[in-house]
Amino acid sequence: MKTKTRKSLLRAALVPVAALAVGSAVPAMSRAQGTNPCAPAMAPANPCAPAMKPANPCAPAAAPAPATSAEAAAMPSGPYDTTTKYPQAVYGNEMPNIVANYLRATPYVGTGGLIDPSGIGMLAGMGFKTVVSLNTSEEGADAEQPMIEKAGMTFIGIQVPTTAPTAEQVAEFAAIVENPENYPMLVHCESANRVGAMWALYRASKGVPAEVAVEEGRAIGLKTSREPAVREQLGLPPL
Repeated sequence: MKTKTRKSLLRAALVPVAALAVGSAVPAMSRAQGTNPCAPAMAPANPCAPAMKPANPCAPAAAPAPATSAEAAAMPSGPYDTTTKYPQAVYGNEMPNIVANYLRATPYVGTGGLIDPSGIGMLAGMGFKTVVSLNTSEEGADAEQPMIEKAGMTFIGIQVPTTAPTAEQVAEFAAIVENPENYPMLVHCESANRVGAMWALYRASKGVPAEVAVEEGRAIGLKTSREPAVREQLGLPPL
């Protein structure tokens, strides 16, 4: 009987201890909830919570990244607009060992003949963004494209196998040369002769008097071998 009595007393003594242990565990768990990152009490630390909007990268209050100098500059409205500080084509009338017969037709448009493959990287370093080739595949246009693109520039091909560009090609060229996103750009062929023909026809299509347009074409490379075809398209008398 004494042994049973002791066990009963021991069990009775353990009951309040267990209850105390359980009771003390409850507030401990409650305290643990305070450090749970998913607990409602931690909402202020949630990066998507309203209180944290300044630190939320998607929040409207977040300031946009600073624009580069080129992006900050207003784009020109066309190839002759010099009212902005947008990057221009290299000024000058020659570019030895890089572009044959180089000339700057407008502030944003350079023209010339063949490009020396070893100078393609230098063109990119000078700031040219786009290269427009009037050469045919047989003249190396297809081989030139990957080299231009590898240097970080955009390549646009308008292959002109005829003596002078067609009306459709002139319209295509107009859309390219009037798009400021292509500036500064370089337009080239083998000698600049086709470039001069394209330029004369383009300028005439914009309302420049035909004779004046031809003179502009001559200035950047139009030769007597192609001028007759240009004059015919413009309705001018033959040479």
